[in-house]
Amino acid sequence: MNLIIVRHGETDWNRTGRCQGISDVQLNDNGRRQARELGESLKGEDISAVYSSNLKRAFDTAKEIARHHNLNVNIETDLREMDQGVFDGLSFDEIRKDYSHILAKWREDPDSLKLPDGESLKEVQERVWGVFEKVYENHREETVVLASHNLTINTLLCRFSKVGLKEARNFNLSSACKSLIVCEDGKFDITVLNDLSHLSIKPENKL
Repeated sequence: MNLIIVRHGETDWNRTGRCQGISDVQLNDNGRRQARELGESLKGEDISAVYSSNLKRAFDTAKEIARHHNLNVNIETDLREMDQGVFDGLSFDEIRKDYSHILAKWREDPDSLKLPDGESLKEVQERVWGVFEKVYENHREETVVLASHNLTINTLLCRFSKVGLKEARNFNLSSACKSLIVCEDGKFDITVLNDLSHLSIKPENKL
C-alpha cells in the first residue's frame, strides 16, 4: 500500500499560535487555498480511498482531494487530533508560562503522561494505529490518503520509524504537507516527508 498522509490546511489558530486540540476549528481562507492546491497536486494519483478525522479542518482538506477522484471521504474519529485537555484554546505562550512543569514532564515521558483532562501520546498512537491496521487490511495493493493532524500523524511516523514517542516533535510537519509511506509485508518506508512543493505560499510553521 502507498499511504499518503496529509496534514490539514491552516486555521486561524494555527496562524496565531493557539492550541486547538479537538476544538473544531475550521480552515481559514489560506487553509482553503492550501487544501485546493493539495488536491490539485494529487489528482494524477490513482487513489482508491480517502480517510479523514471527523474535525472540520481535516475533513474539508480531505474533500478537496477526494473530489478529483469521485470519492466520498470516510470519516474515522480516531484520526482526530490529540485531546490536549486544559491546553485547548490557550496560546503556546500561555502554555509555556502557566504549565511549564507539565511540558517538562511531557518531554521526559510522553508515553505515559496524560495531559490534564486530555490524552497521552501513547493513547493517541494506539487509536490511530488501529485505524491504520484497518485501512491496510482493506487496501493492501492500493494508494490511500489519510487526512489528520500534527501530533496524531507524528505518533504514526514514530511507529513507522520504530522510534519512541520522545521523537514525535522532531518531524516538524507544516500545514497542508503531504508524506508518503510505502507499506509492504510489515515494513514501512517513509519516502516523502513534509512535502510542501504543491503550495504557492509556504506556511509559517506555528503548529
